[in-house]
Amino acid sequence: MRLENSPPKKKLRNRYEAFFAPFGRFLANKTGITPNMISIMSVGTSILSCIAYALGPFIGKSEGLLIGTFLLGCSSLLDMLDGSLARARGVAGHFGALLDRTLDRVSEFFFLAGIMAGGYVYPEWVFFCFEGMILASYVRSTAEKRGGLSMKSTTGVFERKEKLTILAIGCLAEILIYENILDIGNFWPFDFGILSLVVLVIGLFSNISAFQRLEYARRFHASSEK
Repeated sequence: MRLENSPPKKKLRNRYEAFFAPFGRFLANKTGITPNMISIMSVGTSILSCIAYALGPFIGKSEGLLIGTFLLGCSSLLDMLDGSLARARGVAGHFGALLDRTLDRVSEFFFLAGIMAGGYVYPEWVFFCFEGMILASYVRSTAEKRGGLSMKSTTGVFERKEKLTILAIGCLAEILIYENILDIGNFWPFDFGILSLVVLVIGLFSNISAFQRLEYARRFHASSEK
């Protein structure tokens, strides 16, 4: 039995694409904004998020996390909006997808770099997390380019939206610890915080996603050869 060259979209992706579709149509009909412009705005917001995180030791750990996470959310919303606008205008082509993925990796770098610079997470764990994100994206892109898989291939336990959502939740939980609202000292035996654990988990599951995509590509080509 031959595998489809693109697995079905996940329910979460279907939901947020449906939610942002009206906004994309509004921008397409009422403004001259292009998807690439929104993508660049998303990266710019991620740079501001990085700066906010990095300034945490100077403006207050909680304040740095709160501002940085707010800007992370804004950047993520812009990233979802550019895809909706591209679909509304019918310009969701290969170069737009390439640019979007490239800028996504840039944004992820700034988020993690800011968290590391602010002293919230061990540098080694940040590097492991970013390696997983890069590897998952590389496997998907290479499989699509050289293996004939569809540009909509999204197989894997973690997609970008899930990763950033969990990262934001980890940042907010860390704020509760800094403010002594969430007192975990009595049952937390480790010398690192929740945000560090979240970054480690994202890195782990990003690597798992990469190997899931490898396995999907292997099965696809095995069925094609038959």
